[in-house]
Amino acid sequence: MTFSMVGRCARTGAFGGVITTSDLAVGGRCLRLAHGKGAMLSQHRTDSRLGDLGISLLKAGESADATVSKVSVSSENIEWRQIGALDAKGQAAVYHGRRMYSIYTHSIDKDCLALGNILANDKVTDAMAEAFVRNPELPLGERLMRGLEAGRDAGGEVLGPLRSAALRVSGELGMDTLDLRVDMSEKTAVEDLRALFDAYAGRADDLRRVALEPDTIPVMRSLFEASIEQIAELGLEARFPTARHRDSWALRD
Repeated sequence: MTFSMVGRCARTGAFGGVITTSDLAVGGRCLRLAHGKGAMLSQHRTDSRLGDLGISLLKAGESADATVSKVSVSSENIEWRQIGALDAKGQAAVYHGRRMYSIYTHSIDKDCLALGNILANDKVTDAMAEAFVRNPELPLGERLMRGLEAGRDAGGEVLGPLRSAALRVSGELGMDTLDLRVDMSEKTAVEDLRALFDAYAGRADDLRRVALEPDTIPVMRSLFEASIEQIAELGLEARFPTARHRDSWALRD
């Protein structure tokens, strides 16, 4: 009851993934990324440890084929699982367990892998891969988001509604460029993820600066002044002497 995609940006070395399902909180369970190294999907009666093992192998330089082979023999319950890997060269490999009872497919195209189970038809992952490769000049997050939307529009899961969705894109220095999650939606997880993604546009660079260059980001004036007022109202100036040293902070409106 999950359809997902992982992709690679050849320009930046970033890897990303997008996923949705009718269950809750899918984002933390099924997708693993390593910047410049690869991406791993583990779904269908998910054992997140398989994703952890897979991404560790990709980090070590293993190919997608080797990664999937090693993960597949690591679990006695592998026939309940659906796994996929995308390696540093953009090559993909998959394993479909024989205990899956539904329509399940995968589609591989340039720098991407789409994977799905308990699907409404056998064209869902094809639509996802086609959408991903259609506009290679777009940012990786947008390409992945369009892939997920294409999968939804092609039929998606056989029995909904879609309750959770997630989008991640890796970044340098161990900090994801995007990590957006809709953990509980009434019935519009993909639409909610799109709204979140659009609202987040332009934030990634600022948040990276906050982490790496905090002195370059001015403090919001309204929060600064409200804090000073609250400190004074509570008589905490000796403990929090912000007002006496207000020139130490650059402010912005």
